[in-house]
Amino acid sequence: MRTLPLSPPVLGVLLAIALVASGLGLVWSTHEVRAGYARLQVLELERWQLQEEYTRLLLELNTWAAPHRISQIASDKLFMLPPALSLSRVIEQ
Repeated sequence: MRTLPLSPPVLGVLLAIALVASGLGLVWSTHEVRAGYARLQVLELERWQLQEEYTRLLLELNTWAAPHRISQIASDKLFMLPPALSLSRVIEQ
């Protein structure tokens, strides 16, 4: 296979084009990495805030669902009373 001889000026121009393209690729790659890292920081902050809100809501749920609170609301607001023992029956299986 025969190659075409390139004159030094043409070879220099081709090398300069390759060098510029390589530099632009490096700049673009660096920019993408930094933009990705900035996005990661935003998402980590959002995850932290959501985790904090989830913990707060879980605590609130446990507070609202506490048995003594339900019993108190049932008696105070709904005027409910526990059933009398005489009305209860134990059923054997």
